[in-house]
Amino acid sequence: MIDEILELKKRCNFSDEIGLAFNLTLGEVACISIIANHETLSSKNLSSLMDLSPSRGSRVISRLIDRGLIVGKPDKNDRRYLSLSLTEMGITCNSAIMYEKKCCEERILAELTIDQKTAVTNGLNILLQVL
Repeated sequence: MIDEILELKKRCNFSDEIGLAFNLTLGEVACISIIANHETLSSKNLSSLMDLSPSRGSRVISRLIDRGLIVGKPDKNDRRYLSLSLTEMGITCNSAIMYEKKCCEERILAELTIDQKTAVTNGLNILLQVL
């Protein structure tokens, strides 16, 4: 099963394509996608969602801030709290990420029947529940 998952990942390299276009790592692509799904998000919550240590999360966040893809606003009462959101360039980048994800999904599912697509989706959801 692991071999099949790795093969799927190899065939669907949208993160690599986006990474090349925007000079982003896989972690940075994931970070942008997560922030895009929240109106604002604290750096602590982002690190937790990405399953990163706070220091590793801070490095990813700093690189994206330096590249102008996200903005971090400190809390007036707690300087350690950083509220993150996408910049206009980050929104554009996320749109490209979403487009590539959709294209990848379409390539994978193109030859499947509706019943097969449902079975694949259900199987993946079961795997995610037990992991």
